[in-house]
Amino acid sequence: MTLSARGVLILAGALLVLSWVLFAVVVAPADYRAGTSTFGIGLAITAFVLGMRHAFDADHIAAIDNTSRKLVADGEDPSSVGLWFALGHSTVVLVAVGLVTAGVGALTAQIGTDHSPLAIFTGVWGPTVSSLFLLAMATANLVILVRLLRRARGRASARAETVLAGGAVSLLIARTSATLDAPWKMFIVGLLFGLGFDTASTIALLLIAGGAGIVMPWYAAMVLPLLFTAGMVACDGINSIVTARLYRWSAGDPERRRRYNAALLSLSVAVAFIVGTVGLCGVLVDSAGVQWAPVQTIAATNLDSFGLIIVAVLLLTGLTSWILARSQRAAAA
Repeated sequence: MTLSARGVLILAGALLVLSWVLFAVVVAPADYRAGTSTFGIGLAITAFVLGMRHAFDADHIAAIDNTSRKLVADGEDPSSVGLWFALGHSTVVLVAVGLVTAGVGALTAQIGTDHSPLAIFTGVWGPTVSSLFLLAMATANLVILVRLLRRARGRASARAETVLAGGAVSLLIARTSATLDAPWKMFIVGLLFGLGFDTASTIALLLIAGGAGIVMPWYAAMVLPLLFTAGMVACDGINSIVTARLYRWSAGDPERRRRYNAALLSLSVAVAFIVGTVGLCGVLVDSAGVQWAPVQTIAATNLDSFGLIIVAVLLLTGLTSWILARSQRAAAA
């Protein structure tokens, strides 16, 4: 199912309205207290902001950016990539919070515990899945970049296909890229990302919901993950709309905009390789006990604010390209 930018905005807006209306109707009129803590507007804003912040994690930004670029090359409209990714990711959060508020002790006891089986599993699954996906998409976009550069130099583009030739890993990467041929399939990717709910914002939400579930009915506590989802869907959805328009503009005039297309694509590939490599090195150090200094150094790289930096650089690059293109068009006229 492919949605236009308008459809994404309508659905994201509807979710925003629904979540805040439910808060106003279900949570706000009641006086839910736990000791000196009140579960009111402050808690709702916290859950909403956590969702927004989670949307700007480096792996979210890189996944949406690289998938959008690959779908543009395939002739698809990637405006809904962020929406589907956020919905898939949020499905795991909603189920997990539902289990917590329902009083499932086996899950509640392991949340936030560093050495619990759940923490060990998510610590391996989350970064491994996200890193392999990003490396696969980066490689697919690298093939597109090689074609673009060779075409600019007047060489046969067919030789670029050899980038993915040979080897089990290369075959896996090629099949992953080929399978992701429609925006709605990002729901599955988001679901797989979400199964590694080891990020600070998700853990914080689960802990908050665990406390809320003690003093309020389950249906009231579930408003919190819905607000979290609304915040993440809004930011991821807008991100994919902007990214889709940026990439479609850069690819819309192959002769005049090839250099801008190559610049944006190079940035996209570099970001995905960086985030994917840091994630895999983190798994090797934290879970496999690798002590090699270069791997430890890469694993120690702080990517907390990298997602925001990526967005800023992409927007700046796109704006610069647009201004230069208009200047050239005006000079030619």
